[in-house]
Amino acid sequence: MILITVIVLPTAGALLYYYLSNDPTVRPLGITQQSLQAFETGDVQAFEIVALVSFDDRRSGGVSRRVFATSLMNAFRAKGVNVRVAFKDTGAAGTWVTYQIGPSTVGPFPQSRAADGISAAVEAYRMTVPPPHE
Repeated sequence: MILITVIVLPTAGALLYYYLSNDPTVRPLGITQQSLQAFETGDVQAFEIVALVSFDDRRSGGVSRRVFATSLMNAFRAKGVNVRVAFKDTGAAGTWVTYQIGPSTVGPFPQSRAADGISAAVEAYRMTVPPPHE
């Protein structure tokens, strides 16, 4: 128990300090330029997740754009994050989804595996955007 306490106590102390002060410098894996800027100046750039959908009406499996967009928005909302869905026509290339989070890109994923990238996109978003101040 002493060994576990010695190993866990510094991490727990740093996280407790972070939650009390919102100082991102004590959370090394959570440091981003945006979180440092928000801490220093209070100015946060708004980042969002954008689902870029290359949509092929002929190979969509009978799913309309509206139904597909609603499904994506509901999946992200279930994880506590909003997404903006943008469509573009691709012709005969099939339907593909790419998630854009600030400068990061996750995907592309075919329509049948679009859900596979949702968790990765949400994690990339949470690493980029500082937690809300209460």
